[in-house]
Amino acid sequence: MKGPGVWLGVVGLVLKGDDQVLAVKKAYSKTKGLWTLPGGFVSPGETIDEAVIREIKEETSINARIEGIIGARTGVLEEGISDNLLLFYLTYLEGEPKPRLGEIEEARFISIADLLEDPLTNEFMLESLKAFKPSRNRLVLQEMMPIRNYGYKKFKIFK
Repeated sequence: MKGPGVWLGVVGLVLKGDDQVLAVKKAYSKTKGLWTLPGGFVSPGETIDEAVIREIKEETSINARIEGIIGARTGVLEEGISDNLLLFYLTYLEGEPKPRLGEIEEARFISIADLLEDPLTNEFMLESLKAFKPSRNRLVLQEMMPIRNYGYKKFKIFK
């Protein structure tokens, strides 16, 4: 969700096979021309897991399955906006990478080794790939609804 003072975004590290990662080059923003992970902002009415699946599909035409949350990034922009991002690990299900016109210049699967060596790999993606281990502990989605009525129509936890 992109609001006036706090942003909540999601990105997905989509793994195909043992070492191919879905990478995109955005057509805009300060990451234009750099390899980054597909993702975007959480929209009103959706949960973070729904947002990452939607963003990956919209930006690349790829269908993927969530394996868990493996990281986060948080910062405060010069304008004072709190910029927060959750990093999901997903496995590839189907589709061929097709960049969304106007938003994504390029989308393709690239080996982790190649991305680690490429000077055009965004710093967050680079650090995430250095630490990535598919077997490592991660926060896993658990669907549930609280017994008490807190006013939720959707409620999920990651633990």
